[in-house]
Amino acid sequence: MSWVTGTATDHADLLNKLDTFLTSQGMCTSPAYTGTGNGLISGLIGGSASIAENITITMTAPTTFNVVGSTSGSLGSGTLGTPFVNSKVNFTIAAGGVAFIAGDVFTFSTTPPWTSKRRTAGVEMIWQAPGNGGLNQIFVGAQIFSNVTADYYNWRLGGFTAFDAAIAFANQAGYVGGAGQAHPSPALTLWNQTTPYWFVANGRRVIIVAKVSTVYVIGYLGFLNSYMSPQTFPYPLVVGGGTGFYNEPAANSTQWRWSYVGDELNNCSHSRTSGSGTEWNSTIMLRTATGNWHGFLRQADSSNVAPNGKVWPYLMPWSNWAKNMDGGYSMLPIVLGDVSPLVPNMYGELDGLEAITGFQNGSENTVTIGNSTYLVVQNISRVTQIDYAAVKLI
Repeated sequence: MSWVTGTATDHADLLNKLDTFLTSQGMCTSPAYTGTGNGLISGLIGGSASIAENITITMTAPTTFNVVGSTSGSLGSGTLGTPFVNSKVNFTIAAGGVAFIAGDVFTFSTTPPWTSKRRTAGVEMIWQAPGNGGLNQIFVGAQIFSNVTADYYNWRLGGFTAFDAAIAFANQAGYVGGAGQAHPSPALTLWNQTTPYWFVANGRRVIIVAKVSTVYVIGYLGFLNSYMSPQTFPYPLVVGGGTGFYNEPAANSTQWRWSYVGDELNNCSHSRTSGSGTEWNSTIMLRTATGNWHGFLRQADSSNVAPNGKVWPYLMPWSNWAKNMDGGYSMLPIVLGDVSPLVPNMYGELDGLEAITGFQNGSENTVTIGNSTYLVVQNISRVTQIDYAAVKLI
């Protein structure tokens, strides 16, 4: 996974920074490791000339390594603790408590940069993601909408099946919804002030985390890790945000503001807890294999036969998920499915966004499991044990 953190001056600058992150360098998948040493790799991201290929980092001694691309060939050598900088890939390997030995290996894939299909600085972006093998065309975007009187400065999130330069954002093929459409699309509630952020991407999706005052919002744009074959489910597109309305409030409503505490504001990891039978209340939408957009709620009523799906495990009102016996944490996949006995189905799980307990935990904590590092994020303003998720950084 490739990721970056920083601070934007406001909601418009946040959109510009996301565009720069996605389009100026390639992305990487999470690394696999085989070997003796327990040092960690960080800062893993592609370069301006990244292509779809497999990268192998082989330790040649406890503190040195060689880097080879499956297509590019030799990319050079490096030393532990010193950033490896290349137009194809960039990273740093740190020594651990157990030294590396010759033959220890990290492997991962790189992708080309995302392609900008529409860029109106600080206003609207549409991107084409290449997929992790460079063979996909995944269309997603974001568009700003705001109201000075109601003091909100938000993003409308979009997912599409194609792009036409002559067509407006909300009229692109396969659009998930939006103002003026039959149903609204998920949005991110932001503001026009300083905003810390984390962007995490690979070739299939991007996760956006933004801190607005003391509130954390999460956006998800891109593919689901489907449980079905690509032939059966070729375009499992997810659009997830932090707010969703079946009938949107007026443009000057304070329900659009980041400080609103109603159930309509729930991060896409959790969706909302009410709205039986109205799947468009959801803050996370999936384009199913039939080509229809489907919403998912954090609602435990399994007898409900209405069309809204469920978000597992957050539909289970757990109260006793604590730490592991060794003091560490476990992750659970966040699964989108239908649990009605009339339409049972498990579509797949979110890529890099997982469930974690809030027990003795807090936002911006990091959790390391093996070679993977996770960022802990609360659900908007909520801080109960069930209101946390973890974003996989690497």
